[in-house]
Amino acid sequence: METERLNSLLKWSKENGSIIDDSIEFKIDVVNGVHATLTNSGKIDSLNDKKLISIPSDLLITKKLASEAFGDETVEIQISNPNALTQLYLCQLKFQTVSQSETLLSKQKFFKSYLDTLPIHLTHPYFWSKENIEFLKKTDIFVIVKQNLTNLINEWRAILKVTKSKPFNDDLDNFLFQNDRDLNNEVTLNIVFDYIQLSLKRLNEDTQLIHWNSFFAYLWSFCIFNSRAFPEIVMNSDCENINQAFLMPIIDLLNHKNDTKTRWTFSENKVNFISNEENFSNKKENPNDQLYNNYGDKSNEELLLGYGFVEEANKYDYCRLTLKLDDALLKNATEKQGIKLTSENLITPGCVQFKLSYKTPLPQELFELFGFLCKLRSEDNLTYRSVLEGSDELDNILSSKLNSVKELTKNLKGDDKLIQILKSYLSSQRKILNYTMEALAKKQKITIKSIPQKNIISFKTIFKSDKIFANAMLLTFGVIKFEDLISKGVLNKALMLWIVRVSNKDMLDKKLEYQVPEFIITTFKEVASNIVVEKDDVVEYMSFYKTLFPHLTQKLPDVFGKGNWGIKQFIIADTVIDRIVWIKKNNQEPFFLEKIQF
Repeated sequence: METERLNSLLKWSKENGSIIDDSIEFKIDVVNGVHATLTNSGKIDSLNDKKLISIPSDLLITKKLASEAFGDETVEIQISNPNALTQLYLCQLKFQTVSQSETLLSKQKFFKSYLDTLPIHLTHPYFWSKENIEFLKKTDIFVIVKQNLTNLINEWRAILKVTKSKPFNDDLDNFLFQNDRDLNNEVTLNIVFDYIQLSLKRLNEDTQLIHWNSFFAYLWSFCIFNSRAFPEIVMNSDCENINQAFLMPIIDLLNHKNDTKTRWTFSENKVNFISNEENFSNKKENPNDQLYNNYGDKSNEELLLGYGFVEEANKYDYCRLTLKLDDALLKNATEKQGIKLTSENLITPGCVQFKLSYKTPLPQELFELFGFLCKLRSEDNLTYRSVLEGSDELDNILSSKLNSVKELTKNLKGDDKLIQILKSYLSSQRKILNYTMEALAKKQKITIKSIPQKNIISFKTIFKSDKIFANAMLLTFGVIKFEDLISKGVLNKALMLWIVRVSNKDMLDKKLEYQVPEFIITTFKEVASNIVVEKDDVVEYMSFYKTLFPHLTQKLPDVFGKGNWGIKQFIIADTVIDRIVWIKKNNQEPFFLEKIQF
C-alpha cells in the first residue's frame, strides 16, 4: 500500500466520525506492511482497557448493505456461507466499472478510500504460481485448497443464480459456471489454476479487465473476507449466524499476534477496538512497538489459507494425520472396541483424521486405533501386544511423513516470499511430527512398565538365563552375545528353537535353571490343539527345517534331541510368536507378552 492511499483512508475515516487515539500512528515498511505503532510513551499506562479506535457503523460493509443493493428477496438466500452475498457485493464495489446504478456509483465513491487500500495481490495459496502449487501438492494444505475451491465455485454459481448475475462472456468463467466441477480431476484442477493465473495477468495489466461477477473476483473477495472481516455479533447480539461478518476500515490494518488480549465492543453506533492486557507492559522502554489485533488462536494452516502468512513458533499449530480405512473396520473400532472417534476424526466415509499438536501430540484415540489395527483374530480386545505393535506401525507412518516433509523442504529453492512461507510451514510441521514421535516413544515406555512382571518377559533376559541354550546358539550360528542374533539375522530361528525347547522342558535330562512363564507354555498348547497343518505349510517350513535338522539333533542331542522336534512343532512355535511376541522396533528386542486386555 502506498503512503498516499493510507493517508487518504485515515483522512476519510476521521472525516466520517472515526476516532483514533493520538498515541497511535500508522506506518508502512517492507517487513510489517501497514501496521500501527504506539508512539507516546507517556500515555502507555493509560491505554489499558481503553477504546483505542472507534469506527462508525456507516463505514462498515455489511450484509444489510448487500441486501439493499441486490434486493430484499436475497436476504433469506439458502447458502451455507452467510457472507456469500456480502462477498459478491464487495466484488461489485471493487470491480464493476460499467452499467452501474446511481446507488452503486454513490457507494463506490463513498468507499473509494477504503477500497483502494484493499490489497489486490494476495499471498493465499489459491493465487500461487504453477511452480509453487506443485510444491504445495505434496502438503496436507493442498487437500484443503481443493476442497475450498470446489466449495467456492459451487457457492459462486449459487449466489450468481440467486442474484441473476450471470458471468460475462468469458469462456473459462462459463466453463466453471455451467456444471459442477470435480477438482479431484487433475485436468479440471489445472484448468482452474491456469484460469487464476490468467486472471492475475489481466489484473496486472488493468483492473478493469476483471469482471465483477467473475469467479476470480469472487475468490479475491472471499480471501479479503477471510483475512479482514469481523463477526457481526460484535455489533448485533441478535445475529443468528455467528459466522456472519462485515468489513471495517482502520481496525483491519492491525497485524495479528497470537495470545494478544483484545476486545471489540459496540457503543454509540461505533465499533470499538480495546487492547486490555499486559500488551503495553515494558513498552515504555520501546514505545514504537506494534499494536496488534488477534484473529483467534490459529494454526499455520488456518493462517496460510485464511490470511496468506504463517507464524514462526506457532504454539497453536497442528499437523494432520489422515488414514484411509475400510468403513466396516472403523465401525468395529468405535462400536465394538469403544475407541472414541468423533465427527472431527471421521471426516469422510473410509477416512479418519487426527490433528497432532503441541497440546495433544498423541491423541489416545490414535494410539488405540493402531492397537486395534494390529489386533489378531485370536484377540477379542486390545491387548498389550497389539497396542505395542500398533505403536511401532504408527511410528513407521510418522517417520515416513516426516521424511516427506524433510525431502520437500530440501527441494525448495530460492528466496521467493511464498517459498519462505512454505519453508516456515514445513518447519513447523517437522517440529510437530518430531514432538509426536517423542510422545509416542514415551507412551510406549509407560505401556511396557505398566504390564505386570508375570505377564511379560524379554527374550534377552531368557537368553542370559538359559546358558545351555545360549551355548547351543554359539555352536549353531556363531552367536556370542544376544545382539548377534539380530546382526546375523537368526533371531526368529532362535525364538522358534527356544519355544520348541521349552515345550519339551518336561523331557529334558536337566531341568531349566529359570522359571518359564506359564502363559508361554499355555499358548503353545492352545495353538497345538487347534492348528490344522496343511501340506503348503509343511512345504513353506521345509527349507528352514532341513538346514537345522537332523544336524542339530546329532550335534547337540542334549539340547535338541529330547522330546518332539518335528517340523509341526516349528509351525506351532511360529504361530506362538505371532500371538504373544512383540519385537521392539528401535533395538529389535523381542518380548513375550501374555494375552491380557489393554
